Amino acid sequence: MKLALFLLLSVLQIEPRNSTIRQIQQCGVHCSEGLHCKSRPYLSLSRCKKHQDWNNGTNIHNASLSSVVRCEEGKCSLNLNIAIMMTLYADIRGVSMCVHSAGMLGRCQIATFPHNTKERIPGKEVEVQYDCFSVRPGQDVLVTLNTVPNFCNNVWTQKYIIPECAHEDIRRTVTECITGELTYTVNTTKREIIVIVREVPEDADYNLRLCLKGRTCIGTGPHRLIKNQDLHINESFLYSKALPCLCIEGWPATTNARRAQVCPFKNNMEELWSGVTYDHYTQTLSWKPACPVKAVVSLCHAAVPKTCLDFGNVSLSSERHSVVFSTVDPHPQLCMKFTTEAGFWIECPFSSERYPGWDLKVASKADQHWAEISSWFPARFAVGLCKMSSSATCEQPEESPFLNISVAKMKTSVVNLSVGMCDASICIQVRRLDVQFAIQELRCNLKCSDQQFVQWNKSDVLKKYALPLAVFVLAFVMAFLAGNVTLKEAGQYPLM
Repeated sequence: MKLALFLLLSVLQIEPRNSTIRQIQQCGVHCSEGLHCKSRPYLSLSRCKKHQDWNNGTNIHNASLSSVVRCEEGKCSLNLNIAIMMTLYADIRGVSMCVHSAGMLGRCQIATFPHNTKERIPGKEVEVQYDCFSVRPGQDVLVTLNTVPNFCNNVWTQKYIIPECAHEDIRRTVTECITGELTYTVNTTKREIIVIVREVPEDADYNLRLCLKGRTCIGTGPHRLIKNQDLHINESFLYSKALPCLCIEGWPATTNARRAQVCPFKNNMEELWSGVTYDHYTQTLSWKPACPVKAVVSLCHAAVPKTCLDFGNVSLSSERHSVVFSTVDPHPQLCMKFTTEAGFWIECPFSSERYPGWDLKVASKADQHWAEISSWFPARFAVGLCKMSSSATCEQPEESPFLNISVAKMKTSVVNLSVGMCDASICIQVRRLDVQFAIQELRCNLKCSDQQFVQWNKSDVLKKYALPLAVFVLAFVMAFLAGNVTLKEAGQYPLM
């Protein structure tokens, strides 16, 4: 891995991120001690020549490319530094240096050597350095070197990538890379973000705004232009939703200024799933992402807490566009599962009373079971009995076929499931037939009463109640006789 990285840096001449970038105040051409050279713009359209003495070698032995920071009058920019090692021959008058980049014309300079024979020693190794080519952070350049005159076997080319503004020595010195430092505090009660701006380029005004970050950052409103003398005053912005892509963006009010961004709610992924909506008329369940996010959306059944079983291979991918599931039953346990690189989240939109659906009530007595279904909308159902198996699935008995029923809007239907099956493993199963995505409702542990309807007859009644009835009649006769005797005795003693 280290070898591959070294080869990549060597071929493309990429500046290591932790390398130190030298600062200069003036740029120009510099040659080896004792060799006075000058530079000027150069344009050569002549074809190269062959040199009989250089068939097996080159005059330019080595060259290195690097970046330097040039600061002048308080403003700093990036320059390309070219260092060349070459052999000086009598017929070489100089070396040409050209820099090419995408969308720009090539720029060439020539470093000329003096004609003074005392300074020109044939076969001497000399060094030529030039550091006046202006470049921009992150720019790709192609450097071409050649001798003057232009000999064919003396061309040297190399690609080079200028360091980005993320480089520590560039970020704080190069004017183009100074974006300002943004800090903030959030008042969740007032839904307010208070922004503080620091380290702005000298004498520059500053732009500030809220935006939704995607491939670009789309502003949520007009940006504010803050005068340089007012930068010590905090700015406040109101927000409606704490979206993870809601960012604060700021940039100096200068040409081609780079921008700074901070996103206060970048970890608040749960806010994205609030965009779930349901249409009662079309029975479509949809989700529109408020932020660009790569997510796989699927439906699942939240049968037990903290667990949601997927609906087979039903999943849709989204980054910017809406996800729509057609004809969905608004069941409280039917949920949407959102899977991203950061993890997964489950949203159950029908668990609240915002989306009224249908209700199932069960009554049981003896070997009789009744299912009462009420619905807020017209719907068709399959209703029947099933038996739980050892594999935790509910299987339909052959002697108990399912019944298909229709329930009108705001109405109730009662289904009599008359079958001699009063067992703890028996469940009532109900499912929607008129939608594509629905959950089977199971009601198990049906409580069956042991009391049976009794067949009445006279002989059984007389046998059961003959003795208590005889005792009651005898007691009544004795009470009557005792009362009659008392009245007679009272008549023998009239009142005075």
